[in-house]
Amino acid sequence: MDKIKLSVLAFLGLACSLFAKDLADEVNTLMGATEWRRGGCLVGPCVPHGSIYPSPDSLWPREQPDKSKYPHPPASGYHYGDPVTGFSQLHAQGTSCFPPSYGEFLISPKIGSGLDEASCASPLKIVQSSCYVFVGELERWKVRVRLAPTEHCALYEFTFPKGSDARVVLNASRKIAATGLVEGKLEIDREKGAMFGGGRYKGNWNPHSFMAYVYAQFEQTPSDAEVTHGKEREIGAFKFDTARENVVRVKVAVSFKSIDQAQKWMENELSDWNFDAVAAAAKAKWNRSLAAVQVEGLPPKERELFYSHVFHTFVQPRDRTGDFQKYGDGQVWDDQFTLWDSWKTLYPLLTIIDPKMVASVVNSFATRMEINGECSVCFTGGREFRTGQGGDDVDNVIADAWVKKIPGIDWERAWQVLKKNADRRTPDYRKDGWVQHGEKHDYCSRMHSGSSTIGFAYNDWCAAQVASGLGKPEAKALLERSWNWTNVWDSTFTDPKSGFKGFIRARLKDGSFNPAENPRKNYGRDFYQGNSWEYSFVIPHAIPELIQRMGGPENYAKRLEYVLKNGYADFGNEPSFLTVWLFDFVNRPDLASYWADQLMHKFSPVGPPGDDDQGAMASLYVFMTAGMFPVSGLNLYALHGPRAEKVVFTVPLSGKPFTIVGKNAGGKNIYFKSVKLNGKPLTRPFIRHEDILAGGTLEFDMCSQPEPQTFQK
Repeated sequence: MDKIKLSVLAFLGLACSLFAKDLADEVNTLMGATEWRRGGCLVGPCVPHGSIYPSPDSLWPREQPDKSKYPHPPASGYHYGDPVTGFSQLHAQGTSCFPPSYGEFLISPKIGSGLDEASCASPLKIVQSSCYVFVGELERWKVRVRLAPTEHCALYEFTFPKGSDARVVLNASRKIAATGLVEGKLEIDREKGAMFGGGRYKGNWNPHSFMAYVYAQFEQTPSDAEVTHGKEREIGAFKFDTARENVVRVKVAVSFKSIDQAQKWMENELSDWNFDAVAAAAKAKWNRSLAAVQVEGLPPKERELFYSHVFHTFVQPRDRTGDFQKYGDGQVWDDQFTLWDSWKTLYPLLTIIDPKMVASVVNSFATRMEINGECSVCFTGGREFRTGQGGDDVDNVIADAWVKKIPGIDWERAWQVLKKNADRRTPDYRKDGWVQHGEKHDYCSRMHSGSSTIGFAYNDWCAAQVASGLGKPEAKALLERSWNWTNVWDSTFTDPKSGFKGFIRARLKDGSFNPAENPRKNYGRDFYQGNSWEYSFVIPHAIPELIQRMGGPENYAKRLEYVLKNGYADFGNEPSFLTVWLFDFVNRPDLASYWADQLMHKFSPVGPPGDDDQGAMASLYVFMTAGMFPVSGLNLYALHGPRAEKVVFTVPLSGKPFTIVGKNAGGKNIYFKSVKLNGKPLTRPFIRHEDILAGGTLEFDMCSQPEPQTFQK
């Protein structure tokens, strides 16, 4: 990007701030970043789907007294209120994975000698924490920090006290709370004011090592330099004369391919040292992305919460196309940390507001399958990691794109992903129809008979939809196999407290069910992160059959209420996401409205009720505010009524906005007494994706008490 382009973008950013609402200024990046296990989010700035996310990292081991409460470093690298050691360029967003991932290329301004993290540590005063710029003060050094991002680079501006012994340290060895570099080095060129290096890194949640490189270019020529080499000591430092000029600027570029590629990113994205222009360009990008969902009629605090969540839906996955040697120019969407969560809400939101991105992701799945021979649900640093919650959730994203007719996807290549995943499900599942409890499975470490069997069954159903549409002969067998969930359904399993009968549970190799005292006491044994009460409702492709097995619509609704009233649905975790909206399938949207409101109250300025998980929680909040929930893969949106007077989705595929109106919405008016689509009353509490694509208006008449509905049975 040349100087003229930067100047134009800076002007556009200024124009936006003068003549239109700057949505970027409504984002609070501290939301989800200040409390342990309430978001796992980052306080620094980034650009939409940018490759890097520069953000402060805390000192670890902690100097605070509550180490028993916080036994390991947060996955974000930052613990609010702790001293920070600097700003690293690579971070995972919204996870609590241990060991933490990333934290490479820590840059630390400081006064005086010392290269290790402890000697660089300082309390941090946050002055401005927005999605496009970060401003803070390192109080120990009295150094003011400004940070603005591009896709692969960050521009830092450090203002030191006049005449101070100013140093800037670049640590190429560390990752969050550990040493990451296992092969490589850091070099310095004092005359050019440059540091560069990198190599192979490991020690992340994804156990596979990856390559990463950095190029740092300083505006000023340093007065002195220092570099130390060794297994844990690839660290460089420049010293600067601050007697006359006390502002030190540095561009930092990161590549997963090479040092040369990092330099190219820098040349393309940071052609000069105009900090305000870089920040304005980032702000303009966020204004465009955030405008994809516009809301009216929310109180200021709720509006800030809403746009902070919209912001989080555009962070991960990250577009790293052209930045991996292995994948050439093929599309690469990296840092798919929690696809087993994000398929439920994040990708359905993106099918509405950014279908081009979804198409690119699906095509990238095909590229990975062709090159790697697999396409796992976790993909970070360009490396596959077979993990998740017991299924091939890549299949669910592909099927959702299929049923919504997302253009730009090479469906023959996408089908190969589905076919190969279907062919590699565990041998016991393919042969006997269930994942056997207690048997060794090399599929992934999180395999459990109950959750994995129903996960695979839904994957098979998803694959069958695409196979049928493409005329593939495998469609029939996949559809038949999607009923394997019934193999782990025990119609006699009874909850002794409530008397409800019939649950999903684990099954042994000999066909018998795994003994369990009751459906509440097999958490983490029959299922991954859940129990029979929670997972027995997670059969999205067979809801009508499940309703009948649970005693019909009335009894089904009673069971749902029992689950929710007794806290058996863990909304800090994603397996329960659909539970609230299952009421719509038995024509009880009043109960969906009530429990959606209860769930919304679990979101606060501190953060969501659990880890954000790649925008899964954030997109859930966006949908709840809009008054609907996507049933991924089924082309359905279950309705509960909006919490705002108006929500407008941009719909790029049609160019027609889709507007949701909530007459009298807000406060205690959580129920709807009528709903119309383009003036016509709905006969069921659902809409379809084609209704959204067509544009128009979905209008709810909201009220404070549930009223009888006239929906068809």
